[in-house]
Amino acid sequence: ANGVWRLTGAKRFITHGCGFGEIPAVILTLARTGTPTSGARGLSFFLVKSSDVFIAGIEKKMGLHCSPTCEVVYENSPGVLIGEEGYGLVRYSMAMMNGARLSIAAQAMGIATAAYMEAKKYASEREQFGKTIQNIPAVRKMLSSMDREIAGMRAILMEASRSIDLYHWKSERLKEHGADEKEIRKDETIKKWEKLANLFTPLSKYYITELANKIAYDGLQIHGGAGFTYDYDISRIYRDVRITNIYEGTTQLQVVAAIGGIVSGMSAKGHLRQYFEEEFSKIGGGSSLLNENKDALEKIVEAYSAIENSSLRDEVAFEVVQSTARILIGLLMERGASRQKGEKKDKRDILAKEYNLESKAILLSNIVTIENRQSQLTFA
Repeated sequence: ANGVWRLTGAKRFITHGCGFGEIPAVILTLARTGTPTSGARGLSFFLVKSSDVFIAGIEKKMGLHCSPTCEVVYENSPGVLIGEEGYGLVRYSMAMMNGARLSIAAQAMGIATAAYMEAKKYASEREQFGKTIQNIPAVRKMLSSMDREIAGMRAILMEASRSIDLYHWKSERLKEHGADEKEIRKDETIKKWEKLANLFTPLSKYYITELANKIAYDGLQIHGGAGFTYDYDISRIYRDVRITNIYEGTTQLQVVAAIGGIVSGMSAKGHLRQYFEEEFSKIGGGSSLLNENKDALEKIVEAYSAIENSSLRDEVAFEVVQSTARILIGLLMERGASRQKGEKKDKRDILAKEYNLESKAILLSNIVTIENRQSQLTFA
């Protein structure tokens, strides 16, 4: 009655479902209001107070201990319907999901930066063989890679955020000026940037969280045996970052979310191809190395699209998504360097070149992987 429903069931992994001390939490809850066969349209969105549910327990997580994650039991608990019935998943939750994925990408980038700073500090203080270990080539190489990757992570995160701003806030401005939904959907700028935002968001989530895990791994490695103890923060960072490529959609789900936008976006008049053409022109066409990599991406997408067996195609979707992320970041790093002057430009140029050199090796490897899948199909 009056928009209040009674909910019965259980949920796991509810962040702060237990509230904050004496202060109750507000739990946003998806619950089925339709029939069991009504699918996604049968789910609605509710607001429930933590004081109206029973907390069965707090998950014993390997990391992120600052954030209690609860198992919540609803027993005829009052829930206030949010929005329209039946649109909880397809409209409200999915809209929140993209924002959440970008937030997790930002979280992972912050954790990676902390791992790098801890590793850099330790390497500058720890002496071995008569010198600090930061001067040992193997350690120096790891630190250099961490620095370069964090720069790339920041670049793709900012571009994903920019793409959201360019369509979302224009939509809001058009609404303020009296435009209806039909007019807004027809706006070419909004259509372009919404498509790019829907691609750049899973790309960012996948790439940043995966690399953050590697950076934390390398950061602990630089600490040696000391990193395996609780004496240094790197062990906590290593545990905390692990969840980032799992929650709000695993890396594998981000690949599924991105692959369609890449294939359609790289078509003759696709939005991603047009984006690349515009951005390449802004930096004078880009370096020869970046263009070589872009040509490799063209070959990768073409080879992927030629695989008719859907199962084999799914197996190599990751390689396509990884290659696209590397090209995008390489472009953004060159664009960023072109806007700098003096020593800042020199450093950014070096970072971009080293990043694109590494990308070249990765893309060549991905071409071999995809072509091998094609040959397996032909042989079969």
